[in-house]
Amino acid sequence: MWVWCVALGQAQAGPWLFTADEKKSKFDIEVTLDLGLVKESDDDSTRVKGTIIAELEPDEDPETIRITHVDAQPTKSKLQLKYSFGPFGILGKANFTMTDFRIMLEPEDAGEAAELDEDGNFNQIENVPSMTGLVKYDLDTVAVKRKGEMDLSDPEEMPEDAPEPEPFDVEGQLIWDGDVPVLTFDFDIEQELKSDEFKGITVEVSAEGTIVARGERLVIEQPVLTIAPIDGGGLRLSWEPGDYVLEAATEVTFAELEIIELDEGQAEYVDKPSGDRPQRFYRLRSR
Repeated sequence: MWVWCVALGQAQAGPWLFTADEKKSKFDIEVTLDLGLVKESDDDSTRVKGTIIAELEPDEDPETIRITHVDAQPTKSKLQLKYSFGPFGILGKANFTMTDFRIMLEPEDAGEAAELDEDGNFNQIENVPSMTGLVKYDLDTVAVKRKGEMDLSDPEEMPEDAPEPEPFDVEGQLIWDGDVPVLTFDFDIEQELKSDEFKGITVEVSAEGTIVARGERLVIEQPVLTIAPIDGGGLRLSWEPGDYVLEAATEVTFAELEIIELDEGQAEYVDKPSGDRPQRFYRLRSR
């Protein structure tokens, strides 16, 4: 006898979507221009809007948290920075305007899950951020006279030897307001911008701030797996095309599972019984 079963999955980390509280979230951005002989900084402050996705495990009374996605952006439409080099600007001036500025963290760049202590405090380390946005600059100094713009999200505008962003730690706290999780964390990010346009100038961007966000469970629609017998004693598994992982196991707990590799666009799989696995359980999940 060959038995099959479709399981929705084991207890696993639950994704939660957090939305930043714009009244309580803010960051300061500082951009330093180093011309070699002279160095000046200017800063701007803004409240923050955006979203965070975090995995809490287990779902009830979580013991760990992993922030997998951050999209934080200023509520201001523009961040404006002005520089005066030397006494009374005798060595020149510069203006920077940043629009559509975002601080991002993608799942592949997020650190490992962090343990929550009894007060909900945690520290998720080794997160690699990215900054995106459009920088318009007007440099009129004794060393450089240049005017233009740079798209931080366009890799073609970044030289191959551009420095990698420095990893940062997410130090925060997760508390509960009834059944609503409230996430608070601090961040301090530094990144050096390098461009052929900035030859001779070092541009350092620092963003430091706090985000306070309230969460709701992120509902992910489960893919539907259809199983039908075929001639010869096999089973045909089919589903709507998508980016999925097919898993099989001989026990319903999926304690020891086999990952069945799927090609891009694949929407069915045929399995046949064998003597060492008289029963098989399957589940299809989104990547």
